Amino acid sequence: MELLKQFDTYSLKARVFPAIIAGLPTLALLFIIVPWDHLGISQAVATLMGFILVFAFADMARHRGKNIQVKLGSGETPEQWHRKNSEISETSKNLFRPYMAIQLKHDAPTATEESFEPTKANDFYRAANAWLRERTRDTQKFSMLFGENITYGFRRNLLGLKYIAITCNILVLAFSLGVLYYPHAYFLTLPRLDEKLVIIMAAVLLHTVYMIFAVNKKAVMEASRAYGRQLILSCETLMNAPSSPQKN
Repeated sequence: MELLKQFDTYSLKARVFPAIIAGLPTLALLFIIVPWDHLGISQAVATLMGFILVFAFADMARHRGKNIQVKLGSGETPEQWHRKNSEISETSKNLFRPYMAIQLKHDAPTATEESFEPTKANDFYRAANAWLRERTRDTQKFSMLFGENITYGFRRNLLGLKYIAITCNILVLAFSLGVLYYPHAYFLTLPRLDEKLVIIMAAVLLHTVYMIFAVNKKAVMEASRAYGRQLILSCETLMNAPSSPQKN
């Protein structure tokens, strides 16, 4: 628990939790092949290996998640500002564009520019989103935005671990079958190991189904768009603040 306190809320929920979920069958196997009727070196080693596995998966989740973001083009949704995009009411965006134009000291794109010069228009909207991100870091004041960011980070990072998790599941399944049919003398000393291995194999199958069908690009893109929508809507809070923040 002391180690978990080193992580902030985002890191814990968007990096560590995906790591635990991705490595759950592997962690379960690690802990059932060690006897827990007493405490000793083997139990300490198993615990340490469990923490190392979680931290390794968390680190991979972060880096592979960023690669997923680059491949999908998620995390940046400037098209949500466009007049043809109906995810946010045009009434609201008509109020937000002039506000962002003042903050960025640059004219907001017109409808014609969005249609015929989308790259130029998106440059402005990306700058607007970057400006908003810098001024919405107060997680208490912008709790809904923070929640959407965590959801996006969680789904993105879990997708980054998808094939690693499935590979680990195959190895866990192969190991469990090997122990059941060709048990080493050590495993014969463990109580009710056969029953536990059957549960592990069932968990592996269910976990693999979850990773294959629930962890996908569509879920990541949905979370990305939900975050982008909430980011734009945060303009209203900033506009209504007693003193709108200005960039020095």
